[in-house]
Amino acid sequence: MPLLYLLVSYLTLLVSGPAPRATVYVFLADTCPISQAATLPLRELHGQYAAQGVRFVGVFPAADATPAALAAFAKTYQLPFPLQADPGHRLTRQLQARVTPEAVVLGPDGRAVLYRGRLNDAYAALGQHRSVTRRHELADALADVVAGRPVAVPRTEPVGCFIE
Repeated sequence: MPLLYLLVSYLTLLVSGPAPRATVYVFLADTCPISQAATLPLRELHGQYAAQGVRFVGVFPAADATPAALAAFAKTYQLPFPLQADPGHRLTRQLQARVTPEAVVLGPDGRAVLYRGRLNDAYAALGQHRSVTRRHELADALADVVAGRPVAVPRTEPVGCFIE
């Protein structure tokens, strides 16, 4: 079943119709508590923006990211978008991701980086969770994208677990 889920997710990604307005690559790690905490806002963003032409892809750069582990993560955290392993760090290097979670938003051409950074300011630093999240930079960037505006803040510093 887990392999079937990943295969269907991948095929859906390949044949999902017209080019998206943007693709959000979110680098995640199943063992990173900050990545785990990011799943709720990611589900919310997907619910808000997928119908508006924004594609989401979860990328797992860990060497031990297996199809079964990705399927378990998707099930545990109820992620409605495809997940892919990147154990050789090909996509991680291409998009210059350094931590999990980190978002990279590409334009419709699949090359132009519209936004790079954190999802929000829930963490001030590693181990320093804020009691109130005040800034939602990824949501703001996606709002700009679907409105056809340039992203007002195209880069923020992500806080998370380092990609090894």
